[in-house]
Amino acid sequence: MIQEITSSDHKLVKKIASLKEKKYRERYGEFLVEGALSVEWALSSPYQVSDIVFSENFCLPDSLRQSLEGRSLVKVPNHIFAKMADTKTPQGILCTCALPTVPDAPEQGLFVYCDRVRDPGNLGTIIRTADAMGFDGVILSPDCVDPYNPKLVRSTMGSLFHVSLFDGISYDDLIAWQKNGFQLVVSALSEASVSPDKLRLSGKTVIVMGNESSGVSPTLIACADSVVKIPMAGSAESLNVAAAAAILMYEAAGRLNRI
Repeated sequence: MIQEITSSDHKLVKKIASLKEKKYRERYGEFLVEGALSVEWALSSPYQVSDIVFSENFCLPDSLRQSLEGRSLVKVPNHIFAKMADTKTPQGILCTCALPTVPDAPEQGLFVYCDRVRDPGNLGTIIRTADAMGFDGVILSPDCVDPYNPKLVRSTMGSLFHVSLFDGISYDDLIAWQKNGFQLVVSALSEASVSPDKLRLSGKTVIVMGNESSGVSPTLIACADSVVKIPMAGSAESLNVAAAAAILMYEAAGRLNRI
């Protein structure tokens, strides 16, 4: 069934347009997903998809037709779609998904903890890399960028729908994981830092990555089971947090036969 909306004052148009802001995502309990591939990934995931909207000039790809069978769709004029979309050049289709509940703390697995990572592109890349490296999930401190920010959702290239997210996990929560047998491997420069090849990893490991400018909190460094640094041969002072996380996740995934 296809419903047509032609007014920009329609309540659904206003609601979807408001989801670009975190306060409205929290109010409605939903987030915005844009683009044909992203919508297809959302539809094939455990996420609950609510509204599906397409513009009048959108050409439905064959790969998406089967996923949309039996679902209610909304068609709007191009200018109204542009109002709802977050991108400057919208692809012509979007959907809304219900914000998921935070999973219970696991008994085992390989995870990466992001301590106050604020850039959507960085966090999106970390989530995408965690998916590629076979990690069991990404853990976010309370001061991280909202993982359901539209730019971040796009930057994950669908990996958001494949990786478990543990959002709002405080230092105390993470230390409780540690008390339950997880080892904390913290990325930081210190006298105790070792290179990745010297790490002893287990099936209960959390790799901790820090804020773009200040790094990992001293609180977590003090609690670390291991502190790791990435050797560098060039003159670069440091690595971007997403690049550093990718190197450490690749190392851990290889050592634990995830790839």
